[in-house]
Amino acid sequence: MSQQAPPETGVPAGEMNESASSSRRGSSAASDRLKGFTGSTTVGSITWSIISCFSVILVTVALVCVILLPSLLFSGERPAGIKGYLDAITWGWLLINGVPPKLGSATITLIPWGLAIIPWALLFRAGRSVSLRIAHGVLWRVIGGAIMVLIYVGAIVAAAHFTTSVNVSFGVGWALIVSVAMGVSAVTAGISRGAGVQLGTTIPTLAVFVLRWGFSAVAALMGIAAIALALRLLVNLGGAMDLFMGLNPGWSGILALLALTIGYMPVLLVWSAAYVVGAGFSIGPDVIVSPFIPVTAPTQLPPFPPLVAIPETAGALVWLLPLLVVVIGIFWGIGISKSLGKENALIRILLGFAVAFVAAVVFYGLAVISLGDLGDVRLVSLGPDPLLSASLLWILLSIGITPTAVLPAKTFMRKRQAKIVIVPDADPGEVHRGHE
Repeated sequence: MSQQAPPETGVPAGEMNESASSSRRGSSAASDRLKGFTGSTTVGSITWSIISCFSVILVTVALVCVILLPSLLFSGERPAGIKGYLDAITWGWLLINGVPPKLGSATITLIPWGLAIIPWALLFRAGRSVSLRIAHGVLWRVIGGAIMVLIYVGAIVAAAHFTTSVNVSFGVGWALIVSVAMGVSAVTAGISRGAGVQLGTTIPTLAVFVLRWGFSAVAALMGIAAIALALRLLVNLGGAMDLFMGLNPGWSGILALLALTIGYMPVLLVWSAAYVVGAGFSIGPDVIVSPFIPVTAPTQLPPFPPLVAIPETAGALVWLLPLLVVVIGIFWGIGISKSLGKENALIRILLGFAVAFVAAVVFYGLAVISLGDLGDVRLVSLGPDPLLSASLLWILLSIGITPTAVLPAKTFMRKRQAKIVIVPDADPGEVHRGHE
């Protein structure tokens, strides 16, 4: 017997439409999620951050190659094999990024941080570029900046870990500290600049005023220190040239010596500023160079031409150098009085002390990064005492600011006498003709 097949159960048209619609919605949602993951917001942010950070690394490596390769290729002692060249370039790259090297058991912590300004500026520009390209909110800017910092720190730490030899090595701890400080500060500043973040709108007006005037006081001190350093170099230009000729760097070594000079010039500038404020600086554990010490004890210095600017004697006229800092304070006090004329005298005095304190804190940081060792027992603790230098700067600025900031603003306004102009009487005939 044959059984009759059961009748086919039809699907209502409405249900079919709803099913198709839900299927389309599901596929559309999945497509949107996929597009959100692979679209410009995600992939573009990550990709551009990676490209920007690697471009900074490649540019700094290329700069090191330009500086070192002529010296490595044409000097008398060439590296042994490709690995020797790679090690030398990596050492130079770590040094330009501010990582202190170790020679045997001694760590050279007096680094030419003037060269570290180059990768910092490149990281700042890369962070700004990433921030301008990522216009999707704060989250993606933070993610892009974090990726850049991680790549930069990873490259520095990896290079310090794997590039070691019997003579030269780099501590991983130092590499981590320096790279994190460099990367975070530069990338954060760059991203904030690219995003158009105005710190002045979030910080109180008086705080912005104090910060601006404190930084400008340090800039003025650095200007005076630069003039003093330049005069010393001009006076001892002959000795510097003799020392340069004695080194006999040749054409291949001129770039390396020039780069080292540029790197250490900001360090010498901070030393000069410490000398101007009266704190001086030390060259080794027992030698102090100060305007109040008539004769500097002789010591063996490295054969580095800019070091001829270090004064060997100090006369009575040099004792007046700290008065220049007081003069800066006087001008800054006048500026405070004129800018805050509506505030009472006590507020102006307190703000003057705050300006001097900010300047002292900034100079303390500069003195810290300009203090270090060169590996030799005789050349440890080179540079100024940060606490002493900052304290003297705060005291000298306060001495100049206090008496002028307390005076009312009208004291510094020039009173102009009104000029009386006598207009001659007009001729009635000319007036009549004019009416006509």
